Amino acid sequence: MLVEYASLVAAMAVLTASLTGAFGQKLSVLPTSGGAAISTLNAAAGAQKVPAGGARTAYKNAPYSKPVLRYLYAVGWIGGKKSPLSCLFARTQPTETEQEALTEIKGNGKLVKQLRRVHVGQKQAASVVVKGIASACS
Repeated sequence: MLVEYASLVAAMAVLTASLTGAFGQKLSVLPTSGGAAISTLNAAAGAQKVPAGGARTAYKNAPYSKPVLRYLYAVGWIGGKKSPLSCLFARTQPTETEQEALTEIKGNGKLVKQLRRVHVGQKQAASVVVKGIASACS
């Protein structure tokens, strides 16, 4: 439980920081274009001390077509890299990890608003973030 929570905290910290402009990007919304997402991911990876190239690769290889979903996947990857054992838990206990992610998302009013704005459900966002966390193992 502690391992999964650590990765969720890391992933949610990246999301929250991107929404509040903590990476110096003045970004107040989830990125809906590839360029904005890559720029934010580079800053997020640097802030979390994980390879920016890996975050960009996670974004590019994400199994989604919408940039915002690819971004959420890469944010999960950053969280999984930040807490390496968490990706194993996300792989073996995805349902429980998704539930924890959903709880974290619901607790962040700004994120809920942004997800609504880009037409992404909270449950889908949680699932995508957890898949990104799990992808950090490979």
